[in-house]
Amino acid sequence: MDAIRAAFQRKKVIRIAYIDFAANADALLEAMHRMDKTSGWKYSTQALMQPILPTIYAIEDELKNGTYRQGEETMFRLCERGHLRLVKALLARDMLAQHALVECVLVPVLQRYMMHDNGASLKGKGISFTRKRFEEHLRWHYRRHGTNGYVLKIDFRKYFDNIDHEKLLAAIADKIPDKSLQAVIRHILAANVVDVSDSPYTLEEWKGIPYNSLEMPQGTAGTKVLHRSIGIGSPFAQIAGIFFPTRIDTYVKTVRRVHCYDAYMDDRIAVHESKDFLIDLLGGIDEQAQALGLFLHPKKTQIAKLARGIRFLNTRYRLTETGKIIRGIPRDVVTRERRKLKHLAELVRQGEMTREQFIEQYKGWRGDKKRYDAHGIILKTDKLFKDLLGGMNHG
Repeated sequence: MDAIRAAFQRKKVIRIAYIDFAANADALLEAMHRMDKTSGWKYSTQALMQPILPTIYAIEDELKNGTYRQGEETMFRLCERGHLRLVKALLARDMLAQHALVECVLVPVLQRYMMHDNGASLKGKGISFTRKRFEEHLRWHYRRHGTNGYVLKIDFRKYFDNIDHEKLLAAIADKIPDKSLQAVIRHILAANVVDVSDSPYTLEEWKGIPYNSLEMPQGTAGTKVLHRSIGIGSPFAQIAGIFFPTRIDTYVKTVRRVHCYDAYMDDRIAVHESKDFLIDLLGGIDEQAQALGLFLHPKKTQIAKLARGIRFLNTRYRLTETGKIIRGIPRDVVTRERRKLKHLAELVRQGEMTREQFIEQYKGWRGDKKRYDAHGIILKTDKLFKDLLGGMNHG
């Protein structure tokens, strides 16, 4: 990864195949160390490492020879912040191969074409980075327009379920002209095709219909197959998810020259003094999204007054007349945590969860709430936690 990144920083043309940066023992060993830190406790990771060198050499040969194929995934449902998601867990050897491919080739190359304010799943960035950049943009807007202005919030409907394979591959191939690498990516995408044989729609009709993996499970007949969808849970899905809408971001930042514009995975937000401008901008974004095969969420995509407050990345922002930014905790976030505490306390009483685990769960939720201006709400939640903890002691 350091070699390819240094080559780009020097603006030198890379004359060897891109795939060679991932298909070598050093890159795969580095990926193995990364897996050991994050998932070394898993049996599948430990089994992969016993012994590790034959596995690494086998994957290296498969990547170089174009014979690498992604194995069968394990699918499970995960409820995250009140949202049910279908997660696809890769085999340990596939995680190893994709970590090397992503970290040594895709991230250092594709990151150069993404806007700076795209903060998801990149080293040195993240949700805190995006929140900080958004607040900087709010202050920039306030210095010029005060609290006057509007906010455009954009959300894609079932984003990962509707990433078009051919369009994604074409976008990557435009930046990485390596046939061997493209062949590996094509095989990864082939493992994510969607069988909709059980649906009443034709393939032509499916072009205008968003696919929902939770409502339309995989069929078995193989008569109708959609070449879209990327399973959440793989390293490739992360970089693909943040790179794919680059066309939309370029349109907003470069073509329409919107300064206050931030992105985090499939969430996007723009602040501007003119409502008419944002309405026109939304029309242009919709055209770009349709060209990518994406669907804007009709309920979550909206334009609102800046003075009324903004919800972005699970934070409720309010810009006061003095320019102060007040960060509030959304009501549903607090309600969900209170319900969860009561449920977990019952599990502790039943012996299905330890008291220490209950405490650690609340510490995890409470940890990042220091940045909020919600002292009263946090005190009330602390009181509920202490009351539930006291009830355990008496029990």
